[in-house]
Amino acid sequence: MPKAKVPSKMPVTQSEFIRNQPATLSADQVVAKAKSEGFKIDRNLVYKVRSRLIANGKLSRNTKTSKADFVRAHPNLSPKEIVAKAKAEGIKFGVGYVYNVRGYDKTVGKRQAAATKGASKPVATIGSRSSSTSGGAKAENVLKAVAAEIGLGRAIEILAGERAKVRAVIEG
Repeated sequence: MPKAKVPSKMPVTQSEFIRNQPATLSADQVVAKAKSEGFKIDRNLVYKVRSRLIANGKLSRNTKTSKADFVRAHPNLSPKEIVAKAKAEGIKFGVGYVYNVRGYDKTVGKRQAAATKGASKPVATIGSRSSSTSGGAKAENVLKAVAAEIGLGRAIEILAGERAKVRAVIEG
C-alpha cells in the first residue's frame, strides 16, 4: 500500500507571495500584509513582480476599479450596503459618495435623454402606419408630440376645427 503524500512546508518566496495577492491591493498594502505574515518586502519588488506579470499577459493593468464604477456595479444595494461591501474589498468612501455618484448619473441620464429627444423630433405623416406598432398608439404619440411642439391650446383649436370639418362632411 502506497504511503500518503505529506504536504511539504516549503516556504513561499517573496515573488510568489506577491503573485498570490489580489491585483487590487496597492504596493503599500501588499508590503503591510507581507510584514504581518513575516516577510520583508520592498515596494519596488512589488512593482517589479507585477510588471513582469503584465508583460507576460498574466495581469491586466486596469485591474483597479474606480470608486464610482464600484457604486455603479451595485445598483440594487442600499448606500449603506455598498459602503460595507466596499470596505470589505479595501475601498474607502462614505454613504454620501454613493448618493453623489447616483445623483450625477441621474443628471447625466436626463441630459442625454433630452439631447436624444431634441435630436430626433417625431414628424407627423398622414396616412402612414408602422407595421411594428399599432396605428392608434402611433397616432396618439404623434398627437402628443405635435401638442408639445406647438402648445396645448393651439393643438386643441386645430383639433376642434378638424372635428367641425368631419361633422360637416358626415352631416352632408
